Amino acid sequence: MKGYRVYSKIQQFRSAGFSQRQVARRLGINRKTVKRYWEMPVDEYEEMSSTVCRMQYLDKYHARILEWLQEFPDLTAAQVCDWLREHYREEVSERTVSRYVKQVREEYGLKKSAAPREYEAVPELPMGKQMQVDFGQKMMPNVDGGQTRVYVAAFVLSRSRYKYAQEQSRPFTSVDLVRICHDCFQYMGGMPEELVFDQDSIVCVSENAGDIIYTYEFEKFRQECGLSIRMCRRADPESKGKIENVVKYIKGNFLSHRLYVDDGILNGSCLEWLERTANAKVHGTTKLVPAEVFQEEREHLRPLPVCDQVKRPVICRTVRKDNTIIYDSNRYSVPLGTYTTQPEVRIETLDGTLYIQTLFGEPICEHRISSGRGLLIQSQSHRRDRTSKLDKLLEELDTELDGRATEFLTAIRVDKSRYARDQFRLIHSLLDQYGMEAALQAIGFCQRSRLYSANTMRDYLEHQAALSCETRPTPAIPAIPVDDPKYHVTTQKRPLSAYAKVGDPRC
Repeated sequence: MKGYRVYSKIQQFRSAGFSQRQVARRLGINRKTVKRYWEMPVDEYEEMSSTVCRMQYLDKYHARILEWLQEFPDLTAAQVCDWLREHYREEVSERTVSRYVKQVREEYGLKKSAAPREYEAVPELPMGKQMQVDFGQKMMPNVDGGQTRVYVAAFVLSRSRYKYAQEQSRPFTSVDLVRICHDCFQYMGGMPEELVFDQDSIVCVSENAGDIIYTYEFEKFRQECGLSIRMCRRADPESKGKIENVVKYIKGNFLSHRLYVDDGILNGSCLEWLERTANAKVHGTTKLVPAEVFQEEREHLRPLPVCDQVKRPVICRTVRKDNTIIYDSNRYSVPLGTYTTQPEVRIETLDGTLYIQTLFGEPICEHRISSGRGLLIQSQSHRRDRTSKLDKLLEELDTELDGRATEFLTAIRVDKSRYARDQFRLIHSLLDQYGMEAALQAIGFCQRSRLYSANTMRDYLEHQAALSCETRPTPAIPAIPVDDPKYHVTTQKRPLSAYAKVGDPRC
């Protein structure tokens, strides 16, 4: 902590209009310190100063903390705090201990470093023995002015360091990996005895305590080619350092500052780069040219498997209720009715195209594979045709109006396409209620006012009906003739004694 004097000087220079760089140069302090205090209010500084006092409280443990840090360079501040509580019963915040530990490290030059890992040189493997495989990704500028994420699959023969790679603009799947492995073997003219992989999800499903469970596509590929597979342990990239360096080399020397156009052009350029640079330059470790050593190692590679190389691995998908299937985290549409007739389909991928077929291999549809995630890729022909019935409804309504409302009905169809069916039904009910002539008058008013709505037409008709009721004469009610005796009827009145006699039992 620099103290209040430094804080005050920084605020004075700031008020005088100096920049942070100039203040740091004048006071001889780090620019980060100036930046920390530049806009700090006095209240916040006082609170920080109180923390400093608490940090000074830890000075009585200074020698002990220094001893811990010297003995264990990778010791964290959280562990120091826990040990203070364990050995000295000190209740102090982790933040305070963290600042104090940082101060001690700066004072004595104790850099925090993990325990170094010990490595040993690995003897060169026999020719044709092993190939290492790994994946990478890099953002590349594209021709549209944006950025495209490119995924790389790299291969290297452990002895000759002969390399191969392919790139694509979407994440790799198990099917992609099998296809690229076949392409790599074709490129090199043979296969090694062993492939080394990370525990990637497109290669294996589970480590299973050593009994690796591979994905369906990769297991089929492994059995067809008779390959031995070695899976590296998790979080252990050093166990296959050769391919790690190759991935870094491809990203830094080939992909860096290159413009992405499409996968085909990028892979064509990559093959040229492999022949021109990656396999033609002297290797830094072996001091040999990989292409020259490969001429000898080629003779030790196993022959390509006698199987249909063109045939792609096939996987099945369940058709969802909305007539879509899931592939590579995206939804791809199938024709309406597929869910009820083909609840399960098979899919194949080739050259960036997804082919959807029946279980018997009959084609259903195809889509270009999208590089995004969570998208709906839907063909226009797979959408429900909602226009034919609406066209028929418009035609019938126009016929009832003698073809004199075509323009009005068409305008409603365009302006209120989502509610056109409801609009036409309302017009039909108004036609039944008010008649054709009144309806045509309302349509003419709407067209003159450029209000293409059945609701406006209804309001007009109701208003006209209300006006006609006001102007209609009220029928005269004839007066009652006062002199006519039939309108003057008198009722007979009995005395109360008559009713009393009815209730008397003596009567």
